[in-house]
Amino acid sequence: MHVYSYLQQFRDQQVQITGVFDHDQPRAECFAEEKKLVHFTTIVALLETDCDTVVICSENIFHKDYTLQALKAGKHVIVEKPMALNTVDAQEMIMAAQTAERLLMVAHPVRFAEPVQNLKKILDEGTLGALKLINSSNHGKNPGGWFIDPNLSGGGALIDHTVHISDLVNYLFRLHPKEVYAYAAKSQANLPVEDIGLVQIAFHEPVIMSLDTSWNRPKSYPVWGDAILELVFEKGQLTIDGFGRKVKVFNDENHSITDFYFEEDMDSLMIKAFIDAVDQGRPAPVSGVDGLYTVALTEAAYAAATTQQIIYLKEEIHA
Repeated sequence: MHVYSYLQQFRDQQVQITGVFDHDQPRAECFAEEKKLVHFTTIVALLETDCDTVVICSENIFHKDYTLQALKAGKHVIVEKPMALNTVDAQEMIMAAQTAERLLMVAHPVRFAEPVQNLKKILDEGTLGALKLINSSNHGKNPGGWFIDPNLSGGGALIDHTVHISDLVNYLFRLHPKEVYAYAAKSQANLPVEDIGLVQIAFHEPVIMSLDTSWNRPKSYPVWGDAILELVFEKGQLTIDGFGRKVKVFNDENHSITDFYFEEDMDSLMIKAFIDAVDQGRPAPVSGVDGLYTVALTEAAYAAATTQQIIYLKEEIHA
């Protein structure tokens, strides 16, 4: 889904696009024709080119294998979130990047959004005192397609919508998760995966967190969803939507409601940060270890929802 945005961002930055590969050949051919790209019939053929970076926007199940192949071929990697479906695979990917001496960046664009960056400046000032409570949500629509095929996605809303907020919590607060409990359900009995999710986390720091991960937006909803943080501190409270600030337009003529975001696109900011890291020899703006943090929380949430038990995490699971 995000490949359309990333492709445009790279083109806007005058980055040459070598080509595209997809295990689904008809899908790849259609995309390549639409976007006027070279279509590679095998990933080996793509990796034999002189491109320096591979962007992996595949189904979740292929993230690890494609990343390892790209790193072995000497390419930098941007991989969609979640970077892997379990912590063991994520750690293997991190080690492979270290061995190859290449950048491994996990596509967590929300941390680059202007409201998040504004919030970080406020937090760095330290005037609000200690954080006490996080009430959060990452709502959205049921994306359908491979997202609801557990053999390709690894799960539903708990897999898809735990990652954004988890990354924000890691980026902004560097909290150490201790206990995770989660609830998952289906709004329709015939759904292959859960579309309702609620995650409760207690951290080693005296902070508790609630995260609603549900795909509960109807098809007619004007935007995809939200990435909301409600933060309670000793001396104040803040609420932001990581997806950005917007203008809402109500149109009586066609009975539509449309949202227009007026800040720079978070994907654009993320891609610019990655290009700068490559050009200037700096670490990846969102490292594999950052990605591991979100994978650990997602893995624990899914285990908690499946077993209906509290999952205890080691304090060392942290970026």
